[in-house]
Amino acid sequence: MDYNVSSKVEQRGILVGMLLGDSTRREQNFFIHHSSKQEKYIFFKKELLEQITGKPVNIRRRQNPRGYNQIYLEPKLIPLTRVLVKKLYKAGTKKITREFLNLLTPQGIAVWFMDDGSKSYKKREGKVCSMTLNLNTYTSKEENETIVTYFQQVWGFKWGLSKEKTNYRLRMGTREGKRFISFISPYIHESMLYKVQTSLNVMATT
Repeated sequence: MDYNVSSKVEQRGILVGMLLGDSTRREQNFFIHHSSKQEKYIFFKKELLEQITGKPVNIRRRQNPRGYNQIYLEPKLIPLTRVLVKKLYKAGTKKITREFLNLLTPQGIAVWFMDDGSKSYKKREGKVCSMTLNLNTYTSKEENETIVTYFQQVWGFKWGLSKEKTNYRLRMGTREGKRFISFISPYIHESMLYKVQTSLNVMATT
């Protein structure tokens, strides 16, 4: 599974996926954080970032306030990341806009799903009968509606909304979920395959 980083379009798309996923703003740059259990995945991101920026990426380990071991990547500042961070963080606050989403590529969407995606199953009489995919955005209804419209108009995927306390996330059923998984599967890192592997019961349904 090799990522194409030969063009600015692809480099930008991957960075946008990373920014939408498990990243945090730091001045004009960003850093990425994952649980130490996802070490293989974060080293995959490190290699991608080094290919894109042409610079070594710092890595450090620390415990968060809750006592969980985490790994942090700190990419070097380059003009492209400065521009993207500025586009995503309006007046210092993260704001997902259609303009920003339009910069995504299939590779970037796969990175976003590896960061924030999840799946669950429903069973009937002990057998899996349906699947639900989620893109755990946990942001406002307005921003999620923007994301839903983007996926529908650009890629032809139909996401719905699911309310979680005061925020929302995206939700997709079995039939559409199988289509979406096929779309991103070529770009899923081996350590994250569990997010797209599906039950044989579900795969047999139409």
